[in-house]
Amino acid sequence: MQSGKNLYALILSIVIALLMPGTAFADVLFMKNGDRITGDIKRVWDDELYIESDYADEFPVALDAIARIESEKDFEIELRDHSEITGRFATGPTGDMLLVTDTGPRPFTPMAIEELNELDDEFDWSARSDFSVNATRGNTNTNDFLWQAASSIEVGDHRHRVDLRLDQKEQDGAKVKDQNTVGYVYSWFFADRWFLASGIGYERDPVRELNYRYTPGAGVGFQFFEDAHRVFEVTLSTIGVREKLADIIRDSTAVRWDLRYERDLLGGDLAFFHKHRLWSYVNGRTNTVADTSTGIRWDVWEDVYLNTQFDWDWESDPAAGNEQEDITYTIGIGIEFD
Repeated sequence: MQSGKNLYALILSIVIALLMPGTAFADVLFMKNGDRITGDIKRVWDDELYIESDYADEFPVALDAIARIESEKDFEIELRDHSEITGRFATGPTGDMLLVTDTGPRPFTPMAIEELNELDDEFDWSARSDFSVNATRGNTNTNDFLWQAASSIEVGDHRHRVDLRLDQKEQDGAKVKDQNTVGYVYSWFFADRWFLASGIGYERDPVRELNYRYTPGAGVGFQFFEDAHRVFEVTLSTIGVREKLADIIRDSTAVRWDLRYERDLLGGDLAFFHKHRLWSYVNGRTNTVADTSTGIRWDVWEDVYLNTQFDWDWESDPAAGNEQEDITYTIGIGIEFD
């Protein structure tokens, strides 16, 4: 009977030990001043290591204040010579820091890290939505409304991205802009940074006599970088253009250059972004189109951000009676999901 109680106590002790939180699988920073910081390493950027602990949200630690690092998981690491490697950190028999890779351990120091990121998951997704409303009363009565959203899903080497935009303006009760755009792009990363892209776009703005514009196409792109705090990629595509302008249907072929750039600032509290689509018709009607958006997002609370944006759209051959240039200044609020 006593042995049965002992066995029960042993099993209960093991279960409790497994359920209780511990640091067996946590990352540890051994500081030069003798302190230890335990948590989950997120990234290294601008000579600072960002770590999230049980007692605090993600915060930065200066690399030059760290003596050595231990981690249970692998990271994507860019070294000072811009070479890239995958590995984890450990402590050697003599107490020195080691970088452990597929080829074995080697001596290492925290200051040798240029950038560090967690390994990409096979599945990742993100979404963003923001809007702005503006109304004025007086000599001129105006009502402006802008809603835009973007969503991205990544599964291994495959990425799906959808962008939506609804832009409406009224002046003295008359609509002066009623633009709706939607775009879908599928990308397949067939090499380290190279990808093939295909998709379709749709746009309408009956105020400027654009009943519709469909733009299916395909091309090749190059991603200079994409990580937790920055992204930069370009795409060159050939697209078909079917559009109805002032009740006249026209078919054309165009070459388009897409660019997307985003970069975190001030430790991620601010984000600068710029994206554009520039295309020139090479067959059919003669036309050149530019759509650009440039701005800053400022995190104000949790996943809520303030969005300031400047849009410049230009078309060399718009429908008769319409301006070539359209400029929009926007201040709005948004929310991000990931």
